[in-house]
Amino acid sequence: MSDPNASEPTVELIPRHTAATLPDHGSDQPDGDQPDNRPQVWSDVEELLRAGSGTTWLSVGRSAGGVHTRPVFAAWTGDAFVFASNGSTAKSAHLDADGRGSLAIDLSSVHLVVEGRADRLVTPAGLENASAALLEVYGWPTTVIGDVVDAPYGAPTSGGPPYRLYRFTPARAFAFPTADQFEPTRFRF
Repeated sequence: MSDPNASEPTVELIPRHTAATLPDHGSDQPDGDQPDNRPQVWSDVEELLRAGSGTTWLSVGRSAGGVHTRPVFAAWTGDAFVFASNGSTAKSAHLDADGRGSLAIDLSSVHLVVEGRADRLVTPAGLENASAALLEVYGWPTTVIGDVVDAPYGAPTSGGPPYRLYRFTPARAFAFPTADQFEPTRFRF
């Protein structure tokens, strides 16, 4: 489902504080073991995303204040994430009111935080593409019916079908290493 026309995001290192910039706390690196200032490569992140992620958490603002956070299966399409939500859930209500939010994704070797906006998919082409991405990445079969999808099963806490599909378009992403294999990296889309 990767989009060959999608442009690569700009990449920048996120500076770490070192012993020289922190007051007397020392470095969190063992002596002589400093990272090599190499940024994470977006194509490596995409490869991990296409293989399916570990836990992905969606956080969106509540109209009354605070943050609403729930797990989702977010499939990467090459330029955005897609995920499903039952229309009667608080998650769908918050997304429909203001789609700004973030995804926190555990990719084992990379912890990824993506900031962006979710918009409900309602066109036949958008729904079919999202349905295909969910099948490709997670093996989850869905069938488009009008402006929602049906499925033979879903997460136990999902509320069951039918599901609305959302497209989460990234604005920025942050990749954090799990073992100093690269420097913390910011991507701008």
